[in-house]
Amino acid sequence: MKIKDFFSGDKKARIYTIAGIAALVVVLVCAGILAAGQYRLWKAQKEFEKLAEATTLPPETETVTTTTEEESSTEEEPLGYSEEAARLEEKYGIEIPEKYIDFDDLHKEVSEDIYAWIYIPDTHVDYPVFQHPTDNTYYLEHNVDGSEGYPGCIYTENYNAKDFSDPQTVIYGHNMRDTTMFSDLHMYEDQEFFDNNKYVYIYTEDMVYVYKIFAAYQTGNAHQLLNYDFEAEGTLLRYLENIRDFKSELKLFDDDVEFSDDDQVLTLSTCVMKERQFHLRYLVQGLRLQ
Repeated sequence: MKIKDFFSGDKKARIYTIAGIAALVVVLVCAGILAAGQYRLWKAQKEFEKLAEATTLPPETETVTTTTEEESSTEEEPLGYSEEAARLEEKYGIEIPEKYIDFDDLHKEVSEDIYAWIYIPDTHVDYPVFQHPTDNTYYLEHNVDGSEGYPGCIYTENYNAKDFSDPQTVIYGHNMRDTTMFSDLHMYEDQEFFDNNKYVYIYTEDMVYVYKIFAAYQTGNAHQLLNYDFEAEGTLLRYLENIRDFKSELKLFDDDVEFSDDDQVLTLSTCVMKERQFHLRYLVQGLRLQ
C-alpha cells in the first residue's frame, strides 16, 4: 500500500493498521527486554561459574628449602594452607573441602566488596560473599559486573562484621527459578537431604568457618538483626530456644542440638516463591563449630 493510499483510504482500516503496528512494537520491545534480562542472568551465572571453578584449582607452589648439617632438601608446599581447617577436621572428624581463593585477585578483578566465600556441598551454593560499605540493598539488585537487575549477589549487610564474630550473621541470596543463588536452600525442606547435608563452609582470607545446620524453616520477613539485640546477655539463647519451639509446617530441626550463650549462628535467608508469598522467608541456620 502506498502512503498516499493509506491516508486516503478507509479511516477504520487505518486505525486497525496503526493499532497492529503499535501492538507489534510493544511485543518486540517486551521480547527485547525479556531477552536482555535472560542474557543478564546467563552472563552473571557464567561469571560466578568461572569464579567457582577457579577456587577448585590448586594455587602455584613455592619452593621451601630446608638445610641441616646432614642434608639439604627441597619440597613443594601449597600456599594458603589453613591450620584452622586442620584443627576442625581433627576435632570433629569431618573433611573440609579445599578452596583455593585468591582474594587479592578477586578484589582487583571483580570487587573490593568481596570478603568471603560460601560453599554447601551437593548444592549450587558456591559463591563469593559481598558486603557494600554503605548501601545494604545494593547487592539485592546489582550483579557481579555492577549491572543492575537479577540475579544480584550473595551478600551480608553492614550490621554484620566481616570476621564472622557476631552472635548471628545473616547471608542473603535470591531464590532463582534456575536453581542458582540461594534457591537450593529449599532442598532442605526434604528430611533426607536435611539429614545428609549438615555443613556450610565459609572461607575468608585467613580463616575457614564451619557451621553445622540445625534448622530449616519458613517464617515471616522480620529483619533478624534489627528485631533482636543479640549483643544483650541471654538474647541469643532465648532466640535459639524460640526456634526450637517454633511451629511451621515446613520446619525441619535437629532435636539433638544443644544451645549455649556462646553460640554463633549463621542464617542463610532467601525468598518463598510459592503462591507469590513474597512476605515470607525461608531460613537455613547453623551453629559454628568452635
